[in-house]
Amino acid sequence: MNKHLIAGLAVATGFIFSSAYAANGEQWEVTTKTEMPGMPAGMGDSTMTLCLAKGAEKDPRQMMQQDDDCKVTNLKTSGNKTTWKMRCDKNGDVMTGSGEVTHKSNSYRGVTKMSGKSDGEVINMTARFSGKRIGTACDSSAAPVATIKGMENINDMMGMAKSQMASEMAEQCEVSNYETTELISNRFFGANAACPGKEKFACKMIAKDMKKNTGVYTKLAKHDDTSDVSIAKVCGIDMAAATKAVCTKVDSGNYQELEDYCPAEAQAFESGRSFTSSARSAGAVTDNPVGNALDNAKKLKGMFGF
Repeated sequence: MNKHLIAGLAVATGFIFSSAYAANGEQWEVTTKTEMPGMPAGMGDSTMTLCLAKGAEKDPRQMMQQDDDCKVTNLKTSGNKTTWKMRCDKNGDVMTGSGEVTHKSNSYRGVTKMSGKSDGEVINMTARFSGKRIGTACDSSAAPVATIKGMENINDMMGMAKSQMASEMAEQCEVSNYETTELISNRFFGANAACPGKEKFACKMIAKDMKKNTGVYTKLAKHDDTSDVSIAKVCGIDMAAATKAVCTKVDSGNYQELEDYCPAEAQAFESGRSFTSSARSAGAVTDNPVGNALDNAKKLKGMFGF
């Protein structure tokens, strides 16, 4: 779903005016309730205190035409009621609808309905809105102040979102949450590292474990063989010394993993395996009942001369 289109419509269909008039105005309190299938109850509710140029509340074009994505047409006024049609096109996602508003001397109330598709999904949105004149003189170029779901203003909401994102990123970049082999990645190293500033801590764990953990050693060696970023160099790790230490740990369980880095030690285990396999095969022939029977037959032939 195109979130930018939906977010824009939530404002536009709510008949909430943006501040476009650098002139004296009056303060209004505007409440909007947006309804859409799948939207949690109350999520689209908002209340704004904003400054409108005098008379702007009676003309939806003064707000909506400022949004290049939405156009108002067929605007008609009869008595204290105004109706219109509108079309919004955001990156190829098109929604169309209509709206109406009824005015009183110090208030207004209305509804807009929009439908269309966003990223292939069918969208139906209804926004019910109302406004009341507070009457205080103000500068209509001032930014609106909003409360949404108990928040003081939009800046608070955005600040909380940024704080949450920062917290999640900090959690993802916490070195202690990863196995050492997982630290050997571009998440922590390189010019485009997703977790800049964590190299020192990642290096400490890698250097500590690589001489005693063959899995860490091979992961680092393979990474540096194929990457433009040498983690060993960044961390100041002596790979020759590390290789010498790791090669003393070659055994029957890891020699195949280490054969590229400890070929002599791995070859010893490979030769031992081949010898064992050959001996085992010979034994299998000796222990074979059919083979034994043939041997016995030969012995009998020799004994009885036939």
